Amino acid sequence: MVENKYKNLRLTNKVEEANCITHSGRFHVDDIISTIFLSKIMDNIILARVPSIEKIDIENKIVYDIGLGEFDHHQKNRNGKRDNGIFYSSIGLLWKKFGRVYLRKMRVKYLEKVFKYIDKELIQNIDAEDNMQFEFIENKITPNFVKLCNPKWNENISENEAFMNAIKLADGFWNVYINNAIAEVEGIEIVVEKISKCREPYIIFDTEMPYKKVIQKFIENKIKYIIYKSRREGYEVRTIGDTCKFKNELVGTRNIEDSKKVSGNNELIYVDNNGKLCCTETLESAIKLIKYNEDFE
Repeated sequence: MVENKYKNLRLTNKVEEANCITHSGRFHVDDIISTIFLSKIMDNIILARVPSIEKIDIENKIVYDIGLGEFDHHQKNRNGKRDNGIFYSSIGLLWKKFGRVYLRKMRVKYLEKVFKYIDKELIQNIDAEDNMQFEFIENKITPNFVKLCNPKWNENISENEAFMNAIKLADGFWNVYINNAIAEVEGIEIVVEKISKCREPYIIFDTEMPYKKVIQKFIENKIKYIIYKSRREGYEVRTIGDTCKFKNELVGTRNIEDSKKVSGNNELIYVDNNGKLCCTETLESAIKLIKYNEDFE
């Protein structure tokens, strides 16, 4: 593959033919992810990486992370910030303007919820890191690995080749992350609807669902267990909240055979040492296990 081309993105040294401009030199997560995002909403990108846009005609070009314009954030007073205090970086500014356009193009079902989810869970973290607001990003998702593609002191690689290597990695990350975010939001909607109709202390799913982000809001509904078909075998039964655990007499058994005897459940497969997870062979035995733990038939 030619060094300066990847999918619908091409680098150029001829600024006059470029339709996008960003800064040259060391690249960061912000400009890499911004470039990937633009490649999702534009048919073709011809990108010039320059040290300055002074004396460059930028008409009809998207300029980002350089030049103090609409999609830059290096102005003295930055370029806006969210209510939570996180300043926008270039990807935040681009996402704010074009994110809904992108999701509409993808025909996302819950467009506004997905837009806000991605902004909160990914875009804001990149913004905060690039603006050195590290207090906002502890244990958060940011594709920091792209920075490792910058040329090393002992590496014979051009700046453009390193940039395109980072682009390839970021493209894979972006596609996986966006698909995950859409699935997460749609899954949450299913979980909320299921919970609203539940009359038992447990809810049942055909597969593992993203319940952890919403379930705490419904603990007052007396939902204490989640049952879903395991990706390995049988059914998993997980307890909800800090106070709900499987009985000590079950968790403290020496082996699975003793667990079966204690619970009277011959279809037990696994009992977690922390008392928060058990596995059974069938859905019926999963419900039976909950009834044992709750002391009701």
